[in-house]
Amino acid sequence: MSGDLSTATRVLPFVPRGGLTFGIYSGGTLEAPNELALGKPDCPDEVNRALDRLQSGRHFLVRTFLRFTGCEGDDIAAGMPSAEELARYTFNGRKLDLVLCNWDHTGNMARWASFIEQAVERYGEHVQNLQICEEPNLFEYPGDGRFGYSVWAVLTGVPAAREALRKRGLHAAVGFNSVPNFVIHDAFWQGIRDEATPEFLNALDYVGLNMYLDVSEPLVGQVEDAVEDTLTRFRNEILGGAGIPATVPLHISENGWPTGPNRFYTRQAELLEKIVTKIYDLRNSLNINQFELYSLRDADTGNPEFRRQFGIMRDDYTPKPAFETYRRLIQELGA
Repeated sequence: MSGDLSTATRVLPFVPRGGLTFGIYSGGTLEAPNELALGKPDCPDEVNRALDRLQSGRHFLVRTFLRFTGCEGDDIAAGMPSAEELARYTFNGRKLDLVLCNWDHTGNMARWASFIEQAVERYGEHVQNLQICEEPNLFEYPGDGRFGYSVWAVLTGVPAAREALRKRGLHAAVGFNSVPNFVIHDAFWQGIRDEATPEFLNALDYVGLNMYLDVSEPLVGQVEDAVEDTLTRFRNEILGGAGIPATVPLHISENGWPTGPNRFYTRQAELLEKIVTKIYDLRNSLNINQFELYSLRDADTGNPEFRRQFGIMRDDYTPKPAFETYRRLIQELGA
């Protein structure tokens, strides 16, 4: 397959600024079944060229992850990547959506708060979003919820992050994310509802949703209907039921669709167009202000296991049709 970007979906009309903030995960590491799967090494020059093309002069985020395991040394800044390493893709005004994962079996909240503070100290000037925990309501791999302390990690971490930013005069949005789970009384959301304090709610700037339609389970009906149903129920039933007001913005923290055997490049571009356009249409009624794609490139284009092919580029950084679709959507609908 060539790097042709000419595959077209419909051309959207010009819209004024005040649209969505867009972003992308740029790496080649992914969560495969029960394992952290490493793809081919990143090529920073190729990544930055691709990010420049996508950004289109708009605000743009690069999603990246740090993991806290509770082990000795996790809370020592010297054990973290350098600020330069983590911020190597923040050229041309790009900022980080920095996710602090909590993989701690011990529930040591003091050490967790120290880890957050040192992350802010080291990377804060490069950060626009600081996400506390990754998929804390997912109680199986790869969710932070499987370690048993995710409610407290979120409730402790959000105010700790806000205070760490305040002390340094830094400005970033602080939040957490989740996966769709429409069981209102599930342990995570019940814990948030029962234990959230005014301090937590006052520090909370957004809630993210990782939304992967037609990936693990086949899509039933039209994708636009599935987007609206998922986001409306999440806003009204889950967040409302947990006591999180509608004034707290919703971020689509991850969305994507992998290619592979019988999973066509044209379908990836088509779904991306329809999903982003529908989210844009819902942005005011559901208070949505951000969309991030997973991911920039495949972990391993030659591997037929579909999770290795989430990219809108192949692992050699040649674009799939969805690359041009995303670039155009960012240009037309971006803030």
